[in-house]
Amino acid sequence: MTGEQSRLHKAKDRVCWQASATDQGTVVGKDLSGLTIAWDDGNTHTVQHNDMSQIDRAPLKA
Repeated sequence: MTGEQSRLHKAKDRVCWQASATDQGTVVGKDLSGLTIAWDDGNTHTVQHNDMSQIDRAPLKA
């Protein structure tokens, strides 16, 4: 996603790494510089808005 798309996310939005169905996480924080993502594998990272090219909105569950 782009930096502009990243800025539209809010807490509890689901995201994924490189469109993966298994490598997903939840947005747990947002500030002017980026998003904090709690990944399902137990890691938490803050990613700058303009560095979100490898991260996408997670597909909705059927």
